[in-house]
Amino acid sequence: MKAVMFIFIMLATVCAILAFVPYNPPRPGQSKPFPSFPGHGPFNPKIQWPYPLPNPGH
Repeated sequence: MKAVMFIFIMLATVCAILAFVPYNPPRPGQSKPFPSFPGHGPFNPKIQWPYPLPNPGH
């Protein structure tokens, strides 16, 4: 049982190390990264879309 627990902990540690992405804040004067999902950033398509969005539910 100790060997199984050791292997599981090692696997979890390796996954955590590989999944870690350090945060690099933008330098002054550098543009911010493009928003990766709707509603994040200055342009929110839910609010500022140029025409009404179709509403299939109603």
